[in-house]
Amino acid sequence: MKRGVKTALALIAAAAIALPALAAPKKLTVAVNFPETDATFKAFKDIAAEYSKSNPDVSIDVVTYTPYEDVMKTKMAANDLPDAWATHGWSVARYSEYLEPLNSQSWASKVSPTIKPVITDKNGKIFVLPFDMDVAGIAFNRAVLDNAKVDPFKIKTWADFEAACAKIKATGKIPVDIGGCATDDWTVGNFYDWTAPSFLITDEKSNSRTALKDGSFDWKKWGPVAKLLVEFRDKGYLNPDYTQGTWVNIGKRMAAGDVAFGFFGNYVIGEAKKYNPNGKYGFIPVPAATSNDKPSLITGERVAIGVWKDSPNKAAALKFLGYCSQASIVNKIATINGNPTGLVGSGYKSDTGAMQPYFDKIAGVRGFPYFDREYLPSGMWDSLCKTGTGLLANSMTVDQAIAKMKNDYETLKNQ
Repeated sequence: MKRGVKTALALIAAAAIALPALAAPKKLTVAVNFPETDATFKAFKDIAAEYSKSNPDVSIDVVTYTPYEDVMKTKMAANDLPDAWATHGWSVARYSEYLEPLNSQSWASKVSPTIKPVITDKNGKIFVLPFDMDVAGIAFNRAVLDNAKVDPFKIKTWADFEAACAKIKATGKIPVDIGGCATDDWTVGNFYDWTAPSFLITDEKSNSRTALKDGSFDWKKWGPVAKLLVEFRDKGYLNPDYTQGTWVNIGKRMAAGDVAFGFFGNYVIGEAKKYNPNGKYGFIPVPAATSNDKPSLITGERVAIGVWKDSPNKAAALKFLGYCSQASIVNKIATINGNPTGLVGSGYKSDTGAMQPYFDKIAGVRGFPYFDREYLPSGMWDSLCKTGTGLLANSMTVDQAIAKMKNDYETLKNQ
């Protein structure tokens, strides 16, 4: 009996050693640049959970970082990155050296020709799966505009926009919700990404495109851009809590019909629909600075995810990305954000619903990349956010904001 027990125990021990299949599941970390309250973040959590049901050998932790950009810079410096992450517009300029080229993936041939140039480097490599693409202007609550007798498509210049704001203010509504609190200062940076091109980029006869890229830009020209925000504040066109407002409240207020405009892509409409799915929403192109120019659109990456080239779980991360390329998933993410899909072909189509007439109206309108991504050195997004919040709080003058932008530009340009 004793010998039998010993033999059995030996066999069990040997079997335990020979059972690598019982090892703990691989754990992938997927980082996205959306708050946990955002509909897109919640969608990715659901997608990851569904994937793990059919792939029990892989668990996926969807995370976000605060502030996302700063944390990612630290992780790049340490070469300690998530297995996959959202590139928030920087797949080529900032992240490409850390990302796995994806041209050989089965879905790569389906990338929309509209977004492909934005996510392709000079050697023809792409580094992200684009779920959707920004084709954005200024979002609005149509009921608020109708109540103020404002026709959004008659807004061609900033002067027109301010005239509309005056009418909206007179009805007791908030013309523009900019957020503004320190933890959500990206909402203020977004204001500058939306407005700066109209002053510096979009006019074909007079612009600073070359000067911003070659380092010869005269920063006195930043004055009108900085002053626009101050002017909105001083005329009472911003949310009264413009130094404390949050991203969550922007969606809630737009949904409630308290706010007319938001300087964000159509994802802000997705947020509003969480609270009032029956609201009337739309968007217009960004107004021009003068009557000599025309309104324009903001274009670029929205939700785009790449894989760390040195990830110990690279094969598993690529497999998950392939799973995400399914039409049902791409369509889901694009629909949440009210955007066209980043992959095209049979089955790929977002449901823009009541937004479709607005996409039809912008056909033929010129699009320009996000201002900071195309014309400022890496790292200056923070400069846009901090100078904007400084101006709102009156802790910085326009001249000081110009000086900081100039100093940060020259410092980062020469790194």
